[in-house]
Amino acid sequence: MSPAGLPRSQRFGFLIVIAFLAAAAAYVSVLISQRQQSLTSISRYNVTWLVSQGVLEVVRLQAAIATYRIRPEEENLETVQLWLDIVANRAQLFGSGDVAYFIREDPERQATVAQLRRAVAAAQPLAERLDQPGIADRMLDSFTELNPRLTRLGAVAYTHGNDLISGDIQQLGRLYWTFTGVLVALLLCCGGLIATLMAHNRLIRNAHAEVNALVQDLTRTGRQLAIAKEQAQEAMGEVQQQYRALRLRDAELNVQNARFDAALNNMSQALCMFGAERRLIVCNRRFLELFGLEDADAIAGTSLHALHRAIQAAGRIEPELLDALRQAQDALLAEGRPGTFWREGGEGRAIAVSHQPMADGGWVATYEDITERRRVEARISYMAHHDELTGLPNRLLFRERMEEALAVGRRREGGLALLFLDLDHFKNVNDTLGHPVGDALLRDVARRLRGCVREGDLVARLGGDEFAILQAYGHQPGDAAGLAQRLVDVVCAPYELLGYRAQVGLSIGIALAEGLVGDGAAAADQMLKNVDLALYRAKAEGRRTWRFFESSMAAELQARLAMEADLREALPLNQLEVVYQPIFGLQTNRLAGFEALLRWRHPVRGRVSPAEFIPIMEEIGLIETVGRWVLEQATREAATWPAPLKVAVNLSPLQFRAADIASSMLHVLRESGLAPQRLELEITESALLQADGGVAEVLQAFRSTGIRTSLDDFGTRYSSLSYLLSFPFDKIKIDQAFVREMATRPDCVAIVNSVAHLANQLGMATTAEGVETAEQLRRVREAGCTEAQGYFFGPPESATELRRWFDEPSRSERILQAAL
Repeated sequence: MSPAGLPRSQRFGFLIVIAFLAAAAAYVSVLISQRQQSLTSISRYNVTWLVSQGVLEVVRLQAAIATYRIRPEEENLETVQLWLDIVANRAQLFGSGDVAYFIREDPERQATVAQLRRAVAAAQPLAERLDQPGIADRMLDSFTELNPRLTRLGAVAYTHGNDLISGDIQQLGRLYWTFTGVLVALLLCCGGLIATLMAHNRLIRNAHAEVNALVQDLTRTGRQLAIAKEQAQEAMGEVQQQYRALRLRDAELNVQNARFDAALNNMSQALCMFGAERRLIVCNRRFLELFGLEDADAIAGTSLHALHRAIQAAGRIEPELLDALRQAQDALLAEGRPGTFWREGGEGRAIAVSHQPMADGGWVATYEDITERRRVEARISYMAHHDELTGLPNRLLFRERMEEALAVGRRREGGLALLFLDLDHFKNVNDTLGHPVGDALLRDVARRLRGCVREGDLVARLGGDEFAILQAYGHQPGDAAGLAQRLVDVVCAPYELLGYRAQVGLSIGIALAEGLVGDGAAAADQMLKNVDLALYRAKAEGRRTWRFFESSMAAELQARLAMEADLREALPLNQLEVVYQPIFGLQTNRLAGFEALLRWRHPVRGRVSPAEFIPIMEEIGLIETVGRWVLEQATREAATWPAPLKVAVNLSPLQFRAADIASSMLHVLRESGLAPQRLELEITESALLQADGGVAEVLQAFRSTGIRTSLDDFGTRYSSLSYLLSFPFDKIKIDQAFVREMATRPDCVAIVNSVAHLANQLGMATTAEGVETAEQLRRVREAGCTEAQGYFFGPPESATELRRWFDEPSRSERILQAAL
């Protein structure tokens, strides 16, 4: 019901209430404003507090002055100054705010405040001279005179404050009761308004209930009509749904039948299904093809016996294989259990069968021709256990056979022997003649190995140029030693391969199946470890030989590992040292420079021979780091020598493997400050053989910057005159093996003469190494060598010791004069 529909008296009452509420709200606002003013007036009470505080502060100032007069100390003086500042500030406050208004109301009050300010002003300069006699008394007297006036001022301020408080309390009381009355009136008006609204709402609820009853009647009638319509539609829908379901089921059956036929006839396996009466229910196209049947031979309802006769008559499967399949399947039928099996005929054909019984007593069986799969699996198994290149058993098969032999062989008479074979210098054949020749060599080696062993011995290729032989039971160690010697003789014979002639060596390690513990796997591990140690010994003792495992080899291996560990710490612990051996110019008869040599001073081992530790450094990968360190030390030291003395530094073949060797060496040279013409890098022939085609570019990069290069130990190892044409060398170093024998062997004289003459014709210098006597010096000079080096001139010395060569310039002349 809208307000316009209310009776006139009610509308008039609403207007009165609203007007009253508006007036009450306005009046409440006025009361709140008055109350705020009353609260603001309370701030006037500060006048009493400020005046009383000023009186107390003057009293405390007087007490501080009196204390200082009794004990004139610095601390008391600071206290006087502090309270004087406080009183001065308080005097200033008397001139502002409500306090100033209170002071101006009475001339006596103004006079008191003025006298206080004059006393403060007079006291401030006196405070600086308070330590002088009589000053403290003057200050105290000036403030003592103010005590009566300040006391009266405080009392008047207190009385003034009380009057203000009484008036404010009365005003707040009136405001309180007025505000309370207004609130009560508001509450009464609100109660009347609420009662009116409740009556109005009761009328609205009654009208709403009548409308809802009418709506419910209409809804009930509409629902009944909708139900009747839905029932009719449902009946029609059920009829249509049943019709569609019948059509859908028919289509699904057709699709399923088509899919079943497609799946059945496209299976890779042959399938047949028989009922409990042993009559055929269904079979697929692959079944007919596998057994060579016609469609008429395998129609539904055909008996198992008739089907067997048809299969035999077709002749597609050999009778022995058919009998084997039937017997195996009959056994499964008799036991009523599923099973999978395969049978192979004499012609190599194999058929796999999967038999599955059904709940009604029938069965389903699939047949698959696995002949090709068996061949592929056999081939894969062969490839997994044999080396593709040589056809020999590989490491996997060799290990399996070895474990089997060890599991039973240790209980039989005669012992097993394991031989590990490693081809010496096979990498050289690969690098020089190419990988096809290397592969042909490995195949020939495998053929020769097969020809050396007895029936029952196992030959395998473990990988790369490593082979192994497991010698069957015999008289050991004699049989193993005889086989090893036979292998060395046969394998080391020359090979004719693809138009090339090649030759390799053979190192053999032998371990016998003696003293082994554990099962076959554990015994195999121990035997393999032993034969590795024996092979290592054979290679260390000159190759082309064989060695049996001895218990002492394990200790030697531990010693080798300990040396490797010590070498890794040698450089960080400053155990490595660079020493220098003099090189003399035979044409100038004076010192030409020094060769930098690496030495190792171990705290326990003492001096370790370079021939012992440098190969180990190369094997464990330390040579590149140590080689760079030697170059840094040598070039930095040579930069302090008198020009044009040079320093020669050896480069390991392994350092050429680094892609940045040229830039790295040049960086070290620049950092040292040594002129490039004073550095000579010595390279062995093995570096030229082992490095790839980039070594010529590296040497050319050295030479283009002024660095000299020399071919070290020429005449040993794999010497080839082609090196002198292919690589830009400045010098040839003749190995000391030829120089030392020049006095007793004419052939050594001829070699040294030839090399010196050849180098002279090619514009290269020659250095004779290992000169130890005056006679050797005379002969290398006569041969045409341009430089000489050896203990005749002096042993390698530390950087500190070689300084005497510079302190005694005539020393080299005396050495050469003695030789002349």
